[in-house]
Amino acid sequence: MLGGAAVALGFMAGAAAAQDAPFSDPPVLTTVAPGAAAPEERPEMFGELPAPPPSGDEVVARLDVVLLPSKIWNANSGMTDDVELRAYRDALHPAEPGRPYVAPTLVSRPGQTVRVKIRNLLPAEANCPGHPADINVPHCFNTTNLHSHGLWVSPAGISDNVLRQLPPNPDFTYEYEYNIPGDHPAGTFWYHPHVHGSTAIQVASGLAGALVIKGDRLPRVDAATKAVIPGDVDLLLRKAPDHVFVLQQIQYACRDADGKVKTNADGTWRCDAGQVGKLDGYDLFGGPRWKNSGRFTTVNGATVEVLEQKAVAGAPERWRFVHGGVADTVKVSIRKRIGKKSLEAIAKAGAISQDALIAKECAPSSQAIAQFEIAADGLTREAVQERTSTVLQPGYRSDILVSFPEAGSYCVIDEQVDVKKDAIEGSSDRRQLLFLVDVVAGQPKAATPRDQVKTLLVEAARNLPITDPALAESVVAGLERDLSLAAFKPHASLLAAKPDHDQPLIFSLSVEPAKPGEKKGPGLGRTKETMRRFDPNDFSRTLVLGDTDRWTLETADVGHPFHIHVNPFEVESVIDAAGVDLTQQAGSQYFGMKGVFKDTVFVEPGVKVNVRTHYERYIGDFVLHCHILNHEDAGMMEMVRIADRGPDGKPMALGHGLTDAVGPEGAARPHTGH
Repeated sequence: MLGGAAVALGFMAGAAAAQDAPFSDPPVLTTVAPGAAAPEERPEMFGELPAPPPSGDEVVARLDVVLLPSKIWNANSGMTDDVELRAYRDALHPAEPGRPYVAPTLVSRPGQTVRVKIRNLLPAEANCPGHPADINVPHCFNTTNLHSHGLWVSPAGISDNVLRQLPPNPDFTYEYEYNIPGDHPAGTFWYHPHVHGSTAIQVASGLAGALVIKGDRLPRVDAATKAVIPGDVDLLLRKAPDHVFVLQQIQYACRDADGKVKTNADGTWRCDAGQVGKLDGYDLFGGPRWKNSGRFTTVNGATVEVLEQKAVAGAPERWRFVHGGVADTVKVSIRKRIGKKSLEAIAKAGAISQDALIAKECAPSSQAIAQFEIAADGLTREAVQERTSTVLQPGYRSDILVSFPEAGSYCVIDEQVDVKKDAIEGSSDRRQLLFLVDVVAGQPKAATPRDQVKTLLVEAARNLPITDPALAESVVAGLERDLSLAAFKPHASLLAAKPDHDQPLIFSLSVEPAKPGEKKGPGLGRTKETMRRFDPNDFSRTLVLGDTDRWTLETADVGHPFHIHVNPFEVESVIDAAGVDLTQQAGSQYFGMKGVFKDTVFVEPGVKVNVRTHYERYIGDFVLHCHILNHEDAGMMEMVRIADRGPDGKPMALGHGLTDAVGPEGAARPHTGH
């Protein structure tokens, strides 16, 4: 644990009482060699001194999906609520009792095969697996699967195949096998269920965990091409504390005898003594429900509001943020604490009191300390970007370096956002104190945080055993000049290449049904006229392996986070209605995003988000969708197929069958032959 002390404070029945266990990073998922016994203690991979990449060419993990009773701190009532929610449990080392609703962090390395054995121990449901006549009506809430969000691996078979369905079955163990390629980027990814019809209700119940690929590859010069083969930025951060923060919105409720959500006089949700909060229906999602609920974004499964964590002034730390929630846009800033309220009083400040609390306890937003982003969605940037806040949409990850300028206490805050423009539907426009950081004295206050970060990176670069002298000199010079990470950026830019095809996509909440008896609802398509709700048999979006396409993303109504599986994309531009590129506009959430590779990007109303992606190595069927997961479950998703290139340049069939010359909207449609 960082500095040897990291404690979450909970408060029971109005009296202060620290939780039993120290609290900081989520537990690490136990992995063992095939056939080996589990170690006596859970592995430690994060903290004051980050661990190197795990060893072993092949490892096995065991996850149970369970319905777990526990307690969640409710600041609005000043008491804990009894809850029963779905949770991942490390079968080799069960979760710590105080924080069961964040999944253990899965840690791997490039070139390693990870087998995840899953038992679905949730209660069985009638007629599941299966779906109603309208597949876009949420259903089968306890049928699950596993998605490795952001990993560049195969979407087929028992790999990252989100078309699998794993119904409850205590007598059977399902298996996933992730063959992580040797050239896979090191970075911060995450995992969660992805069964259409139940994704949101499972993720919002706490089924979300970080997935970290650790690397130790040096940058080097290819002997044949003389091009630089990038290394892993982890090598520059071996002396920096390394921490994971998984953000979630766990939207449980208690109901009255008529099935309606119980509320307080101010509209916030409540659970009375003897009741058990559950996530049991999609009437808990969407619209203003998250804000109205008064629930808090959790940090690493802790729904208490205060995390006290010791850091050292002047010593940069790596913070890996994972937005694993479904209901709120989070804008993270860090400010010096100026107030003197007791931790008990802070923990009892309800949702409606948060703005006043932050105004009294934390320095003004103009005094927020600098953050230095080194990676977006797990992929190292061309250069470090300095900022004072980080916007996290559902599905986003951000690796930032933080260096506290002086000793004291600091507030980590979810800042106010423009809900109509910058945030997902239903986001809260109130601020929230996420946690506090206790910082002890370290280096004398002389260098700025930027200089402290530069010193850390440059000194590490000077000690790298890079064999090519010119490359070694270039790496150091780039960091000294402008904090360049070019030698650690995993993907070459696609912006200079001529695209093979244009791929338009537009989101809408009001798509007409395709079949009689179905309802209007969320969907997407190439144009407003051809938008449709999710159809698992529609492969009109068939792409060709080896192509590089330009995608233009828009929305017909509110903002939506676009996410596509398998291959990341590079942001080209974000053009508003006035023709301005928002990637060049300070203050925009898109500022500095040009040339950045991601797998999820928010599409604001009234803008065109232009990205490029290259389809490399993997063929198969997968999906793209809105990462407001209740939108996805209701139909805002589309099948995607990548097929081999035929002699005529068109996609080949994936199985023994014929290829239609033209499918819907002019796209080729290969048949599988089944």
